[in-house]
Amino acid sequence: MLKVMIIDDDMNVRKCLRQLIPWPETGCEIVAEASNGAEGLERFHAARPDVVISDLKMPEMSGEELCARIRAVSDHVAIIFLSAYEDFNAARHALHYGVTEYILKPIDSKKLRQITEILSQLSSAFDNRTFVRGLLQGNSILEEVSLELRNRNTEYFKTLFQNISDSPEADFSLLLNLCTVLLNLLFDTLEKLDESVESLSRLRQTALAELSGFSRKTEAAAFCRELYFDYLTGRAPGTKEQSFGGRTVEQVKLYIMQNLNWQQLGLPAIAAHFGFSEDYLSKLFKRETGENISSYITCLRLNHACRLLKNTQLTISEIALACGYSSSNYFCRSFKKQLDLTPNEYRLHEISRTATHE
Repeated sequence: MLKVMIIDDDMNVRKCLRQLIPWPETGCEIVAEASNGAEGLERFHAARPDVVISDLKMPEMSGEELCARIRAVSDHVAIIFLSAYEDFNAARHALHYGVTEYILKPIDSKKLRQITEILSQLSSAFDNRTFVRGLLQGNSILEEVSLELRNRNTEYFKTLFQNISDSPEADFSLLLNLCTVLLNLLFDTLEKLDESVESLSRLRQTALAELSGFSRKTEAAAFCRELYFDYLTGRAPGTKEQSFGGRTVEQVKLYIMQNLNWQQLGLPAIAAHFGFSEDYLSKLFKRETGENISSYITCLRLNHACRLLKNTQLTISEIALACGYSSSNYFCRSFKKQLDLTPNEYRLHEISRTATHE
C-alpha cells in the first residue's frame, strides 16, 4: 500500500481526511501527521511516505518551502497541496515542483471524492511501477516471458504490454531499460530459431538504436510491442514491407483521410491521437514518405476539392468546408497557389474539357 502523510495546522482538516476517506479502498494508508511544515519535514524523513497531502500556508514553514525541501531529496513523492484561497503564484510554483494536485478548501464531499480518486490513481500507478521493476529484477518473470514468447501466447503479451503502457510517465528511463531487455529477449529467441544470425544481429542493432531515440513512454512501448507482435503473428520482425514505422504511417494516412474535413487536422492533433511526440511523428512520416505531414494533408485536400468541383454542384463555400478549410477565401488562396487557377476557373475548365470530348 502507498504510505501517506498529512500536514495541516488545522486539526479538523486532518481529522476530516483521516476519517472520511476510505483509505483501504484507495490502496493507501496514513503513516504520519504533522501540524506545521517544520514538523512535517522532520516526520517526512522518518516515515518516508509515498504521498504528502499538505496545507499551503502553515506556521514555521510554508507548504512551498516544504515542497522544495522534499524535492531536494526525492523526485518520486506525490504531493497534493491544499489551499484556503486561490493563489496564482503558489499554483505556478506547484507546477514547477511537480505537485500532483492543487485543491481549494473548504474540504467538502466533492473535494473528498476528488482526493480519493487521486489517491486511487496514484496507488494504481505505483502497482504498475512495481510490476515494471519486477520484470527488470526478477529472473523468474523473464523466464516466464521467454516461455510465453516461444509458445506465441498473444493474449499474455497483450496484457503484458498494457501493464507496461500504464506505468507512470516519470519512470520513462525505467521503461526504456525494460524495453531494451525485452527486445534482447526477443532477438535471443529468434536467433535460436533462425540460422541467419548475422542478419538478425544487424536488425537487433537497428531496433535498439531506434528505441534509444524515443523520448516518450508511448513511443517506446508501442515500438517494442509491434516488434513482438510481428513475431507472435508470424511476420518477420522489422521487415521493410511491414516495419513498425511503415505500419504507423499507413495508420496515420488512414486517420488523415477519415478526418480530412476537420479544420484542426494537423501534426499536433495527429501526434496527440496516436500518443507520439510531434518531433518523432514528423521525422517518421518524412522518412517513410519523403514529404511532411502538412504538405500531404494539403495535397489530399486539394485533390478532394478538385473531385468535388468536377463532379458536384456544391458551392465553393461548401467545398471549402468539406475539405477542412476555415473559410472559402483561405481555400481559394490555397487552391490558386497550388494549381494556378481559382476554384471557379478550374470548374469551368473541367466543364469545357468534358463538353469538348463529348
